[in-house]
Amino acid sequence: MRPMTRTISEQFLARVEAFLAATGTKPSEFGRSAVGDGAFVLNLRRGRSPTLATADKVLAYIEKLEKEAADKPRNRRSA
Repeated sequence: MRPMTRTISEQFLARVEAFLAATGTKPSEFGRSAVGDGAFVLNLRRGRSPTLATADKVLAYIEKLEKEAADKPRNRRSA
């Protein structure tokens, strides 16, 4: 028996959900900022599949924010 694989839509939703969990971003704020649609994540959760162009835009947005967070100097205390 073949192991179950996730669809691209499921993988995309999982990526968005992981970003939301890691950053504490509200789904509506994320959707508004990423694609101008406050219901974007809710629609994904309900089974809607984004166009490839929208998925590319969202993934680029996530990667940009992750890179900015990684490049930010962290507050370090001197010992």
